[in-house]
Amino acid sequence: MDSGSASPLWLEDETIQALALAGADSLLWAYDLSRGRFEFRGDAQALDLPSLNGVFALEDLTPLFAPGETDRLDMILKTLEVRTAAGLPGEEHVQCLMRFKDRRLLYFKGRKVQPALVLGTVTEMSRDIRQMPDADSLVQDIHIDPLTGLYNRQGFLSASQGLLSREGDYDLVVGDLNRFRRLNEALGHERADLVLGILAQRLREAFGDASVLARLGEDEFAVLTLRGFPRVSERMRNAMERTIIIAGFDIHPTFSMGAVSIEGGVGALESAELLRRAEMAVEAARLKGAGGVAAYKRDLESDGLTRLALEAELRKAFISGEIHAWYQPIIDLKTGVIAGFEALARWVHPKRGFIPPDHFLTAARDLGLMTDLGAIILNSTVKCLSKWRAAYDLPAGFFVSVNLSAPEIERLHLVEDVSRLIREAGLPGKCLKLEVTESDVMRDPDAAARTLEALRDAGAGIALDDFGTGFSSLSYLAKLPFDTLKIDRSFIITLQTDAASEKIVHAILTLGRDFGLEVVAEGVEDMALAGRLNDLGCHLGQGYGFAKALKPVDAEVFLAASLGRDLKPA
Repeated sequence: MDSGSASPLWLEDETIQALALAGADSLLWAYDLSRGRFEFRGDAQALDLPSLNGVFALEDLTPLFAPGETDRLDMILKTLEVRTAAGLPGEEHVQCLMRFKDRRLLYFKGRKVQPALVLGTVTEMSRDIRQMPDADSLVQDIHIDPLTGLYNRQGFLSASQGLLSREGDYDLVVGDLNRFRRLNEALGHERADLVLGILAQRLREAFGDASVLARLGEDEFAVLTLRGFPRVSERMRNAMERTIIIAGFDIHPTFSMGAVSIEGGVGALESAELLRRAEMAVEAARLKGAGGVAAYKRDLESDGLTRLALEAELRKAFISGEIHAWYQPIIDLKTGVIAGFEALARWVHPKRGFIPPDHFLTAARDLGLMTDLGAIILNSTVKCLSKWRAAYDLPAGFFVSVNLSAPEIERLHLVEDVSRLIREAGLPGKCLKLEVTESDVMRDPDAAARTLEALRDAGAGIALDDFGTGFSSLSYLAKLPFDTLKIDRSFIITLQTDAASEKIVHAILTLGRDFGLEVVAEGVEDMALAGRLNDLGCHLGQGYGFAKALKPVDAEVFLAASLGRDLKPA
């Protein structure tokens, strides 16, 4: 090599660089981690690619690829962003193979060269792969979840079919991480992704390479392995449900699990059908509550049809007036006199009777009916409040609270509607109280703060529900216009048996006094518990120890009796 030559080297010439890239079926690419933007250089036309001149977001490229293909690259880049922002060590290379809609393959390769810059090449691989005997190993990346390194859904189906071709007794368990949406909203996507990565590693440690392990969806993991002892669901739970500490927060993951048993060998069930059955069992497990487990049975098939029928009937229920507001009393623990009610949604079916809220609230959420539900409860509550205020001498500060879901908080005309209802009914300030959970507020804290402040200015009280179960409650307590805290029932029902629960309740009560907030204890199941809460300085309680949610007519009877008044005729 003549290092002393005065003439320019071939590769210093930009034209030669472009020809070299075209000869390799490649483009140069750069990705700005701080802005989330791509830039490409090279002859896209020579690769039979669409024009890639300019700056692009990943979503701009998504229409070029088969469904879901860009999700893997998105995950890789987001993980790189998180590690960069947190100063964490780890892989700084990017490798991802993606399939176009026309089934050609594009291979992204690069590495981080500066704190916020990734550089690399993107190569059209189809011709090379067709000419290679080990083409299958080159496309394996398509079947791997880049965040966890486990199989994705398609990879799981393929690998499971291979395992099931061997003789043996197998168990498939699918575990759905409970309340992951709330975790995502409270911690942020990046930290929630770290939780998923830790859970995946625990799954590997528990089952090893002899099993087929997958992350099927955002918060769903699967294990297919030979049957053994302890049961697969127990091994999975023991591995996954240990405390995780992220950014100073203790995360206690729980899973709803569905299980299916299968014999392998000739004539084994197709992996897609096996997975369908397991996911039906997961749905049955969810109905048992967080941490439930269910095995697939034939009657689940009819249950699935029942769910579809329930959804159809629920839509009709909103039109035919079957959805009602019932009222659970809130009691002054010092005097034993009623202080208010919480309005709760109830469905009374004309033929099936009372439908438990756990059976229809999830369906209402899935069907996008939460704003309609909220409007029914809000209007009914204001009518009852107006009637009771006209008929009885209510104690000072008497209120009825109504829950606001996230879709309602984000509804365009919410503030105007609440302001109109309060004004037309002549309600005093904070007589109508609106309850929000932290997870709903955390979807967009700044927008939620503006909405809640406007609602407060309109005359509504604002309560933070389920306090103590969130991840950022303390930080937002000072920023949002709350006047009431509701202690989650999980701390109240264990108050007399768990010293830690008593300490938490005591701390919340102290916090409420320091912030000048009213505190309501949920889950007061008996008078002994009510007395203990009063001794601790909690003045308001709610729970079955006083009454369940009551129909409006029964709520009025309870109200009159508590106040020592005669029931007013309708």
